[in-house]
Amino acid sequence: MASKRIAIISALFFLLCLSSSVEKISAQTDSQYWVTVNPATSSSIVYGNVEKNWVIPFQALWSYGENSGKAVENATLNVEIKTADDVSVETIYAKTNSTGFATFYYISQNPAVLTFTPTSLVTKNETEYTSNLFEDGQNVYGLQPNSVTVYWDTFDASLLSIDTYTQGVTTVSVNVTFLMVPEDGLIIPNSSPEQIYPKIAHGVKVTINGVKAEETSVSGVYTANFSTWLPTTYMIVESSQDGWLSSHNGFSFDHNSNSVIWNSAVAILLVVVAVLVLNRLFKKTEDTARFGSAGFPFIGGVLLALASFISLYWGAVGLDGTLSGFDWLWLFAFQSLSFGFGLVGSILSVMKRKQALIIFAVCVPLLANVIAIKSALDAYHLGAPWLIIVPSFIISVLSGILILNADKHFRN
Repeated sequence: MASKRIAIISALFFLLCLSSSVEKISAQTDSQYWVTVNPATSSSIVYGNVEKNWVIPFQALWSYGENSGKAVENATLNVEIKTADDVSVETIYAKTNSTGFATFYYISQNPAVLTFTPTSLVTKNETEYTSNLFEDGQNVYGLQPNSVTVYWDTFDASLLSIDTYTQGVTTVSVNVTFLMVPEDGLIIPNSSPEQIYPKIAHGVKVTINGVKAEETSVSGVYTANFSTWLPTTYMIVESSQDGWLSSHNGFSFDHNSNSVIWNSAVAILLVVVAVLVLNRLFKKTEDTARFGSAGFPFIGGVLLALASFISLYWGAVGLDGTLSGFDWLWLFAFQSLSFGFGLVGSILSVMKRKQALIIFAVCVPLLANVIAIKSALDAYHLGAPWLIIVPSFIISVLSGILILNADKHFRN
């Protein structure tokens, strides 16, 4: 009896194993159908600049049936973004067009290594394909994605030394480093996913305000001298190398030698303005001193002229910066327009004509000498000179107040 039980148990165990084997074979013979999503880039590793809107395209294609090899149109593609240590940052999505392309735009605020991986695709008939297979009858469906890795930023520059004691000339030395070096096998620790890894940038092309900088005997240290005639030096360092995108770093600092001349000129200008204003205030009519609103158009016009010349100065900064490599052509154009409007408004105010036009002219330097300047400097992480911006704002406001409160003295 024992031998029969053993035989029966063995037979049942054999049938169970055979059944399991048949099921596995059956599952393996089921047809598998895929949707393939590939990055539409020349390489699976690309390089992008920090704070620049970067384009990352993918293409979705059918891999089965009569549409095999054709584009997946009007589908929603979801892409997950992860750091180098596999930490998920966020998920972005876009629609595919008639050729199966879905284009993503991404800006990284900090140096980092980010990987973009398609995680799901939802077709226009609401069928969702993911890396997890799903069955539909005897068939198995899934998503075959390929990733693209972006190394954000390539170079960084820091200011080492400044020489501004020669009039019209600035001599500087900068230290240039690679922020990331992927060919050396960059590994970012879990505790610091956005850690910057500097490395000496030896033998790269560096220009400072458009002048080619020479590398010194110290690797990674580059020096150049360039002409400048403003009291403040605005400097842009461009670093580049074959196969890497160029990087720009902005700096600003006082020019000691030039400042002596500019400060003297500003002092003389302020004395002239003060004399004109005081002379107008104390100029007598037949029997009274002119402290009333009758003198407002003249004083307001003088202040508006002063605000206009401040705009002219920043227009010169925009022009000089554009010639040096800054993207400040718009600043030059806007400040030149501000100077023109302000000067015309100043003349009309002194003549007591066209009050409405003068008020409009006051608004242009007011915006140009605050918002435009702040925007231009912020674009390159340069500190705003509030000791200039605030007084110019006050001058424009006072000019507008005086002109507004003298409407009965204008002939329109």
